[in-house]
Amino acid sequence: MKVNKSIVTAGILMAALVAASPMALAQKSMEGHEGRQDKKEMCDDFRDGKGKFSKEERQQKMQERRAEMQKQREEMANRLKLTDEQRVIWSEIHDERQKQHQERMEKHRKDMEKRCGKAK
Repeated sequence: MKVNKSIVTAGILMAALVAASPMALAQKSMEGHEGRQDKKEMCDDFRDGKGKFSKEERQQKMQERRAEMQKQREEMANRLKLTDEQRVIWSEIHDERQKQHQERMEKHRKDMEKRCGKAK
């Protein structure tokens, strides 16, 4: 008799746990995304050129990143023992990738202008 009560009690507890877990997960997802900006705040920053939309700050970071990537590419070319002709091709490949990246960023900027309105 005690075994039956234990099994029934365990079953009820498991059912309650299974029923409550989606609610707990849903509550967590309804709290918002961590690290994401409010849309209005993001648009204000975009129009004002503040935060991650600050042109000077972004250009400085891009220059640092490009210098770092150029150094890594040179090291890789040395490890691969590329000839001068191969290095030219290697450089063209990376320049093309950088151009594609710039085009994507320009498209993103246009989308932001459409979403948030023209910058001041």
